[in-house]
Amino acid sequence: MSDQTAEDAPRPPPNRRDSAGPDSIPDMSDSSSSGDEAPGGPSAELPTVAVIIATLGRPRQLSEALDSVRASTTAPQEILVVDGSTDASAKEVVSQHSLSVPYPVRHLSSPPGSCRQRNVGITAARSDVVLFLDDDAQIPPYGLQELKLAYADPGVVGVTARIVEPFGDVIGGKVSVFRRLYNLGGKPGTFNAAGYPRRLQAESVRQDIEFMQGAFMSARLVEARRVRFDEMLPAYGLAEDEDFSWRLSRLGRLRYLGDVEIQHDNSGFASRDRVAFARTVVRHRRYLFHKNFDQTPGARAQFAMLMGILVGHRLLNREVRGAGALAASALRGDELALGPQRG
Repeated sequence: MSDQTAEDAPRPPPNRRDSAGPDSIPDMSDSSSSGDEAPGGPSAELPTVAVIIATLGRPRQLSEALDSVRASTTAPQEILVVDGSTDASAKEVVSQHSLSVPYPVRHLSSPPGSCRQRNVGITAARSDVVLFLDDDAQIPPYGLQELKLAYADPGVVGVTARIVEPFGDVIGGKVSVFRRLYNLGGKPGTFNAAGYPRRLQAESVRQDIEFMQGAFMSARLVEARRVRFDEMLPAYGLAEDEDFSWRLSRLGRLRYLGDVEIQHDNSGFASRDRVAFARTVVRHRRYLFHKNFDQTPGARAQFAMLMGILVGHRLLNREVRGAGALAASALRGDELALGPQRG
């Protein structure tokens, strides 16, 4: 697989639309324009945006996320903070923030669960586009403007950006030779037959994709209400962003803005229970594989191979207990629920 060295070169500041070049997904019409004007001319009306933040007991991170939105050169239409805590711990943060911005900031209570909380936001939103921002993520000042410009293309139903995180695997991280090998035979930015995403290796590109990371992902409100998040995925909702993205991508194009960087603290990563997390990986991925992808013999073999790769990946990163838990769950056939069979 060739490296896209031209796309890896330094890019100008993201105050203009850049052509997508050769990285567009086949069978998806790609479009862009130069200058600050939206496609359709300078008078084309850009969509309104509702920022939805699902939060649970992290007032400091939430405050920093809201501050980053306040610093945007383009304001959202509204912010919806969906609080899953029993003591409404985010309410004071929302009250304080709402005093310093011209747009409404609403506090909504919800039972905990990432998928459930995001669905509450989808139901309450009144804007053209909903942007899901993690409570420990921060956007650059130009981020909302670039998001809106991408939606000026009527064929685009979802937009995301590059997620930058302080934590990651030492071996086999998002950008690595192992990921390049795994991507062989398929287009980066798409899913394979086992329902696993082929991570982009040239992260600074602009292109059409099939999956978005949950720290900063968006959709047109109409399509978001059609797709919604799957509340079968409990609590943290591992892979709920992939599931939502896959189903959304069947309705239109998803756009990745690789020159718009989102800082994601990923607060829970370092303290995560690796054994419990490994079991969740097996259960959620098997459920979503049954739900979204054709159950051909080749796809099943590829899924079994994926489980083996994930075990080996943990061993290489010296996560021995996590590797053991993942292998045991895979061999037992752990499943959230059977899910609708396909194929």
